[in-house]
Amino acid sequence: MIRRHLLLASAALLMTNALAATRRAHADAAAMPPKPEFFTRDMFMSPPQLSPDRTHLAWVEDNRIIVHDLLTHSEKALEAGTHKFNVLQWVGNDYLVVYLKDDKIQKSTNWLRVIDYSPAVITKDAKFLRLLFSPEGHPVGAGDLAPIGGFVEGAAPYAVTLSQTFSQHLDIATGKITSGEHLLPADYHFIDRQGRERVAVQIMDGKISYGSTSLIFHYRVEPGAPQQVLRLPEQDKVYYINFNYCEYDNAIYWTEFDYSKSLCSMYRFDIATSQKSLYRSGPNKDMDLTFDKFGHIVGISTITDRIHTEWIDPFHLKIISAVEKLFPDSFVDIADMTEDQKGVVFLVSAPEAPDSYYYYSAETHDLVRIGGNYPELDGQTLAPMTYITYKARDGLDIPAYVTKRKDTPAHAPLIVFPHGGPASRDIYYFDYQAQYLASKGYVILQPQYRGSSGFGDAFERAGNIHLDLMTTDLEDGVRFLATQGMIDPRKVCVAGWSWGGYLAEAALAFTPDTYACGIAGAGVSDLFSSLRDDDDVWWGGYGREYWRAVIGNPGRDADKIHATSPIEHVNAIRAPLLLIHGDSDDNVNVSHSRKMNAAMKAAGKDVTYIEVKSMRHGPNDAEQRLMALNAMDDFIAKSFAKKA
Repeated sequence: MIRRHLLLASAALLMTNALAATRRAHADAAAMPPKPEFFTRDMFMSPPQLSPDRTHLAWVEDNRIIVHDLLTHSEKALEAGTHKFNVLQWVGNDYLVVYLKDDKIQKSTNWLRVIDYSPAVITKDAKFLRLLFSPEGHPVGAGDLAPIGGFVEGAAPYAVTLSQTFSQHLDIATGKITSGEHLLPADYHFIDRQGRERVAVQIMDGKISYGSTSLIFHYRVEPGAPQQVLRLPEQDKVYYINFNYCEYDNAIYWTEFDYSKSLCSMYRFDIATSQKSLYRSGPNKDMDLTFDKFGHIVGISTITDRIHTEWIDPFHLKIISAVEKLFPDSFVDIADMTEDQKGVVFLVSAPEAPDSYYYYSAETHDLVRIGGNYPELDGQTLAPMTYITYKARDGLDIPAYVTKRKDTPAHAPLIVFPHGGPASRDIYYFDYQAQYLASKGYVILQPQYRGSSGFGDAFERAGNIHLDLMTTDLEDGVRFLATQGMIDPRKVCVAGWSWGGYLAEAALAFTPDTYACGIAGAGVSDLFSSLRDDDDVWWGGYGREYWRAVIGNPGRDADKIHATSPIEHVNAIRAPLLLIHGDSDDNVNVSHSRKMNAAMKAAGKDVTYIEVKSMRHGPNDAEQRLMALNAMDDFIAKSFAKKA
């Protein structure tokens, strides 16, 4: 482990020399060129978790469980065997509950069920005890599985499982089941630390990317008290974005957004007094509460150029500020901590420094690096990410991120990477595709085109039925970087997945002079087909309504839809196009890319189509990510070579 000394009592933050590592090091990584598999690997390390008594750290590392004894600095490991470990958590000081993932199940079905397995119970000695839902050691059947509402610690810790009408208590060590309580009618249940239901929430109506039109809270003033109801009615031009229950102040919180005023308002409802009060307001729709693992409200988060948290808890403010001074320009968060606040695990991440975890001890003031998620990239020089804005041709400010290595020369080739959504966004974080392509000497532009979320409601709605302006927002970003002398305007490729795939195809069709090539992964090729899609389950019943708001009404806006649907304009495409699509895509049907491939071939265009067996809406695992990244890398290199 690498140790850094953290003096919270002083304004100065001192770092000692690195001590001898007690964990496996990857010192040879810096000597090797960055290979694509370094960037596409599955999660190497889960967030390390502290036992409540601060004697042990545990995490999943490369499909085995590591339990590190903090007193003796010794470690024990448990291999996963035929299953794959995902993440874990302590339940008391003696047991770990480890969640599993099963790639075979995930690849063989279009629909990933919420629970396809029983979590495993592991002892603090890294020994397998039993499957959580296994009744008296018998094989687990579908009827044994149930959603977990929470865990209760103590001499005999147990899981609280939820059915439609009641809860049960499942003993961690023995598997013995005892009855819990009758549940309130709801879609979501909030369980306190004693395993009792305190609040339940019914969502009466929902809108994709917007929120809920009405909510009903069922609550009890205290455990065992009669049920009471708080109804949030439907309001004109207002929708409800999120909701929470805080056990420690016995209050319900929710956020309302008035899109006629672009005003976000967070309210607090005191359960004991039935008093409603305005807690916080502002223009940022992404405002939300931040809780610690014990249920205390510790901050209020918003997203602008990156995730920002206003820490209202003095401890979080003090200790996170101290770590941020050690790691400037990084995202710092608490991955786990003990209730006495004397042991803390930090997540530290930046675009050029992917997830690393550090352990801080209040007794020694040491900040010790435990490990990271991309060990082969330790010591590699990666590319910083810069937030910029540029003007669209109609004067609108377009936010964007530029990723490039510091040694990338001027007039470098450019990859334009529009995100999916469209009501989504990129964030200041490690992006494996952007980082790998930047390592090849490319500049990466991630434009937050109109229609993106996180930059105000008016900006998000500005793209609706103006898909042509989404497309020119990309081109205006290319022109901006060209005027800076940063990129070679002859060597520009546009690449994206999902709605980003649509924009890649649209960019080739409607701004053909700008691009030397395009890549569409799981892209929307036929807008009318999307609007006619009868399979609305994935969208929660609001797919057609949402897409009509974004794309247009087939009757009223038919001309605009025809004008912006790529498959109807393949004759205008001059650059080569790479299509990648999974045959099990449950979001954008694979027929989009099949039809686009056929149309391109019929028009005599340069098209390459890769259809990936068992892949859903994008690469599922390291193998598929590596395949897609290699295909993109090879396609871009060959396309740019023609422009030499």
